[in-house]
Amino acid sequence: MRRHFLTYLALSTMAVAQPLLDLYGKNPTIFSASKMSTVESAFFVLAILLGPAVAATLLDRVTRWFGPKVNESMRLWLIAGFSFLLGLAIARWLNVDGNVGSLAIGALVAVVLPLLYDTQKVIREWSRWLAILSVAVLANAVLQLQPVLFMTNGPQSDAVIKNSEVSVFQIVFDEFPLYALLAEDGTINAERYPGFAKLASESTWFRNAVAESNFTHQAVPALLASVVPQQAGGPFLAQYPKNIFTVFAGKTAVGGIEPVTSLCPPDVCGGSTGSTGSFSPSRVKSFFRDASYVYAHRVFPPFLRSRVPSIEGAWGGFGAVADKFKEQFGVGALSQIDALGRGVKAMVNDPSPRVQVTHVLLPHAPWRVTPDMRVAPLSKAISTANPESEDGVRDTYQTFLYQLAAADKAISEAMSTLKEAGRWDNTLFIVSADHGISFLPTLPQRHTDFVDMEQANDIYRVPLLMKFPNQVAASVSDCAVTNLDVLPTILEVTGTTTSWEFAGESVAQECPSGRERRVVSATGESQVFSGGFSEARDRARHYATVVSNVGNIRRVAAVGSSASLIGQPVTSAGASTDVASWTLNQKKMFTKVSDTRGSRVPSLITGTISLTGPTEIGTEGVVVINGVAAGVIGELSGVRDVVEYTAILDYSLLTDGAHTVELYVRSADGTLSKVGAPK
Repeated sequence: MRRHFLTYLALSTMAVAQPLLDLYGKNPTIFSASKMSTVESAFFVLAILLGPAVAATLLDRVTRWFGPKVNESMRLWLIAGFSFLLGLAIARWLNVDGNVGSLAIGALVAVVLPLLYDTQKVIREWSRWLAILSVAVLANAVLQLQPVLFMTNGPQSDAVIKNSEVSVFQIVFDEFPLYALLAEDGTINAERYPGFAKLASESTWFRNAVAESNFTHQAVPALLASVVPQQAGGPFLAQYPKNIFTVFAGKTAVGGIEPVTSLCPPDVCGGSTGSTGSFSPSRVKSFFRDASYVYAHRVFPPFLRSRVPSIEGAWGGFGAVADKFKEQFGVGALSQIDALGRGVKAMVNDPSPRVQVTHVLLPHAPWRVTPDMRVAPLSKAISTANPESEDGVRDTYQTFLYQLAAADKAISEAMSTLKEAGRWDNTLFIVSADHGISFLPTLPQRHTDFVDMEQANDIYRVPLLMKFPNQVAASVSDCAVTNLDVLPTILEVTGTTTSWEFAGESVAQECPSGRERRVVSATGESQVFSGGFSEARDRARHYATVVSNVGNIRRVAAVGSSASLIGQPVTSAGASTDVASWTLNQKKMFTKVSDTRGSRVPSLITGTISLTGPTEIGTEGVVVINGVAAGVIGELSGVRDVVEYTAILDYSLLTDGAHTVELYVRSADGTLSKVGAPK
């Protein structure tokens, strides 16, 4: 049995453990995003390395009961199974990505290796000696995952706090560009985002602020540790030991909510894992399930990969982190709104001065939350990759703006709660963002090589508002600020002195002079940002042509040539001759709409439209709810046959109860014709 185990271990190491652990080792952020404890992470590594071989050995052992022929046959089948997976892995290493080529290599290895094993003693001996590869794979995984497997509580702080009565509440939003907040005149759009506008009226708005990186695993550590992020590694305490949590640890009450990073020591913040030694069967089960999907995408040929749930892009492009963002929402679409509420509650429940950091995945994808805290359906047309069509980008941007309005409401509620609890005046209240996002057709939403600086400005220019203790009057600063300056500013406002050095400078009293703002990309590029607020205004003007920034948040549904119809009663003189029929995937949802928080609401609809012939350029569909225009379908312009559509509706029209839904067609000259109810 020992010899057979070594054979199984050698084959499973090459076929399963090496492809998977190599990928996880290069993307350690996934462990932080999943909130895996040290024990859980170690269990995962050992299970991936030893589990397949142990399972095969047990099965080998059981078949002994059925006689030597059955036992030998099972052994060869097990070797063939591992060999087949090894062949598929070899095919991917050789960039053979076609179904026929991959399966041919897998089948060839699955036949040759068992045959050689059965007939050649030297092959059997070598198959056992190759088990030493498992030691090398384990050693490599341990080296790559040191911050995960060997967590520490960080360095001992030498900080001295002078202004001990001051509390700090820092909110870090995610994928939050400055341009989305701006009105036509360059102010914060008070009609559409009253919460952020209210905050600006009582705080200092640093409107020329830039993020340090374009991906969370670098951008958040840069913000919380005031250090230029490292290219390799992940967002762990071991990599960024001197940060906002450790500098104040033991000096005042400290709390942190980190859905992606792991910068706060376990004995300070506790975190989702509770401790480095915790073990949650449900969390581990979920992690292994995801690992099976990842392995399938890493090794399987295309026709098999198509049957496996998506992992949202290649892991080398940090798709794993994006996937974990989605999983955070899997526990409930309002989970990140609630996370902000937990941070506020921690402040209110602690009567003593406190430093509280709350990172919330808002308005980060998936964009499902409506401004009134209901949950919209998902559409395959709206994803974390910008589509080619302007209409598709517009749909995506509309859903983003709705969720941004939900974040605005959460900020308003946070401010009110802190004021009612008497925790507002003496608190340094900071609203920041790790990075922004770009909605330009065909271009990545966050990756940039700085060739297109309009895209780069979308990604790097972010909101930064600081309400200093006892501040009552609004102030606007055009200081050339970066997110590296936030922690030094916190130290100055709290009167904290320390021997620790940070990359940024305080902006509490004056602007740093003669500085160069160099930002980095997670893929290695860097760029100096020398421009000012005018560049953010330029981007706001561009996006106002995609979705107007005039009017309240309901007007996000008012787009295209039919924008003026939204919210107005609709009548028609005749029936449409352009559309034969249409379908509505959310048809049943309209029969019983609820207005309660967290309920499902069809503010996003999808379906198909069957045309009688080609349409004119400029033709649009108008979705009508109870006789009132609610949304625009732009996919009808210059098309024929059957068209798939996505449309965003005025959510406020979807009140409690049942609703009728009809489709109208608006021709290029503005004439309306009626299609009627969906099939």
